[in-house]
Order: sequence, then structure tokens, then C-alpha cells
Amino acid sequence: MIYRLLFRRKGVRCIKNLKFKRLLAFSSALCLLLCGCTMTGIGENELLRPPRTTGDEAEIENLISVSAPNGYTLKYPKSGNHRSAIVMTDLDGDEKDEAIAFFRDTDSVTGVHMLVMYKADDKWKISSDFETETADVDSVEFANLDGGDNMEILVGYATYTPNVNFLSCYSYINGTTQTIQTGSPNYSAFYCGSLDSSGKSKVITLSLFTPENEAKATMLEYDEKKKTVYTKSSVSMDAGIIKYRSVMFSDLNENVKGIVVDGSTATEDVSTQVIYFNKQLDTLRNPLNFVKPQNPTLRHSAVISSDTDNDMFVDIPTVQALPNIRDRETDTPADLVTWNSFDTNTEHLEPKRTVAANYHFNYTIKLDPDWKTGSFTALNNEDGDVMTFYSIKKGKLDTKLFEIRVFDITDWDRAKGREDYTLIYRDPRYAYTFINHDRTGELSQTDDEIKTAFSVLNEVAV
Repeated sequence: MIYRLLFRRKGVRCIKNLKFKRLLAFSSALCLLLCGCTMTGIGENELLRPPRTTGDEAEIENLISVSAPNGYTLKYPKSGNHRSAIVMTDLDGDEKDEAIAFFRDTDSVTGVHMLVMYKADDKWKISSDFETETADVDSVEFANLDGGDNMEILVGYATYTPNVNFLSCYSYINGTTQTIQTGSPNYSAFYCGSLDSSGKSKVITLSLFTPENEAKATMLEYDEKKKTVYTKSSVSMDAGIIKYRSVMFSDLNENVKGIVVDGSTATEDVSTQVIYFNKQLDTLRNPLNFVKPQNPTLRHSAVISSDTDNDMFVDIPTVQALPNIRDRETDTPADLVTWNSFDTNTEHLEPKRTVAANYHFNYTIKLDPDWKTGSFTALNNEDGDVMTFYSIKKGKLDTKLFEIRVFDITDWDRAKGREDYTLIYRDPRYAYTFINHDRTGELSQTDDEIKTAFSVLNEVAV
């Protein structure tokens, strides 16, 4: 990354005391003599200059300055994996980085340059300078679209319409960069990844609903004969989603990959859509979006899809609240979260395990599969630092089974209020502990069962 540093002008405060002025002048002259330096024409408005860049950074900066002789402003991509205005990456597999810079001429209002540079004979050179009439740079990614040795450059340019961008693609070979025709499809977000075993990446564009565009997912492929990127297939998406929360390429089944999209509505509800390419039907599919009366993953909680058990397959949550018992009005029933796999053969969710979630402190308790629905509940107290499990009989709380309590790590280390609690897990901030109240009842759990049921939620899963 190259930074252009601007230091504020510092004025020299007027000194009224003449003797002090003379002393200051004498000291400055003495300093110059001792340092062997000369000073010419430095006034109170002179700029302090940072050290000049050297090596590759200086050469790249110079090439940008040559391309924009009247000055420039670096443009930083607003989303994606690469947020720097100057991105260094190996485009042709020769173990030497090329450089890509985004900037706007000082005297331009809408034009954004993408300057592609490479190093040959120990000197940086310009490959190509592309100028696009656009509001901003949305995202830049690199993908192997043709299965060759080179990485294609994919750049999303922002428009003045929110959530509407357009995609451009470029190919770099032997110091030359060329545009690959894409038709500049509009999108809200785009992602690159493998959906099969071909070794070629696919581009998936996602579009939120706008008055001008329908909500849809589109799969783009590279056509080797025509040397273009074209639309292979599209599928409708949920028009009620206004923001993407999480998007990931993932294995769904053996030899089937897809893209799992968590999005939120205007009321902050969250739902999951699973998009994959069905080879037999030769089309892009989004089956959860068409389940009636509604997507089964629609939930009020913020929990999102994640590989929660490290089996390399994404887990998709469905959420419902545990029974709300009015006996404890200040407490809140915990969410019952079922983690599911997605079966591409049946296009249905397959339950894997069920947990009670505490979002205040990001942990879950795996539930005993023998516990029957309606026979138990888990209540979080008002502060969220205690979650208590109860059995239920005739619609009322019955036996207190066990509780999970979270201590501030300082209180725990000082033994403040920790009597009778057993440590399960600790991190730099908190100590997670439990008390087992019922060891003989129908729903009782052993201490080891409680400990192994505990799990800290990944940050990406909430």
C-alpha cells in the first residue's frame, strides 16, 4: 500500500521580545553550522515533507503521477477482499506481483482509472490504463475463469443508484491487459469461486430488488471460443431482502458446491438462500426461496450460517423460541437453534443437532436428543449472564435442571461470587461456568454432559 502524506502548514508564532528573537536566530544558525545543512527560502508557510518513498513503491507512485500529471485522488474499493487503492498480486503465475491502482484525476468528476503495472528488467512499466465513467469502485477480485495459468481481474464499478453496480473483466498476459466482454451486468454484490471440479472459477452476481432490477442470482462463465464472459443461468431471489449479511461458497454435498446467502429484511429478520447449479437440469437453483408459505430459515435472531462442527460443510440454522413460561416475567426464553445440512438430492434441510443459544455472550448448549419438545425450556435472565434450564409439567416450570453463568474474568479470578460454580471455559474476558441442580431426575445431565454440550459461537455465526 502506498500512502501520500500531507502535513499541515505550521506558522511561526510572532515573538515580540527582541532579545528572544536574537537568541532564537543565533541558536538556529549554530544548529545549521553544526549539522552542515543549508536553509534557503523557508518561510512560515513552508510545508514539512515526509520521507520520500523508495524502491517499488516510489516507481509505482511515479507511474501514477505520470498518468495523472494534474494530480490524482486514490480510490479505495468499498467492499470485497481487497480494500486498498493499490493492489499487488501475481496475475500470471510467475511468482512476481503485478500492481493495480485505482485513482481519479483531480480535474475529473466521474472518471475512475484502473492502472495495471508490471515489472520487467527490474523496472516498473505500465501495461494498460483503463478509464471508466463511474461514481466509485465497488469491489475488485481475481479469479481463474478460463482454467489457464493467469488470473482474470474482475472489477465492480459503483453507480449513483444504491445497490446497483456494474461488472467489468480484464485479462493480463505478457505485459498486456485487455478487456473481456461481459455485457457489464448490473449487480448488488458479486463473488468468485468454484462450483464444480473443472478448476475454473464461476462468478455469481447477486441483485437486491430495486424498481429497476429484480432480485436474482446470476452465474457467469467464460466462453473460451468467444473469449467473453456470459450469463450461464439466473434464478430469482427473495425480493424482501434489503441487505446481505453473509455470503460464502461451500460444499453442500459430496461433489456439489453452492453459495449460501444470509440476508436481512427491513425488519431485521434473517433468512438463508442456498444457490447451486443443477447439472441434470442445467440451471441455477434456489429452492428454499420457493418453499410455501415461507422460507423455513426465516428467523428473528441474528444467527447466520456457518460450519459449526468443522466438517467442511456449511450448517444452516432454523430458529424458534423455547416455551415462554409466565412464572418468570423478567426472564427471556432462549432460542432453539437447529443446525441443518442442505441435501441437493431432495432440496430439503436435514437436521444435524439442536442447541439453546445465548446471544449476549455468544455460546450455545447442545440439547439432549432424548428431550421431547415441550418438556423443557431455557431462560436467560435480564442481563443475559445466566441461562437456566427447567423441566416443564402441565405448562409450568418444574425442576431446575442446571444453569450456565458467565463471570467477568476479573471477578472469577478474585473468587467473587463463584462459590458452587464449576468452570467450563474461559477466555481473556469471561469465565463460563455451571451448577448442576438435578442429578437424578428424568431430564438430568451429568457434569461431563453439561461441559461437552457447551460451545462458544464463532464470531461469523452471530
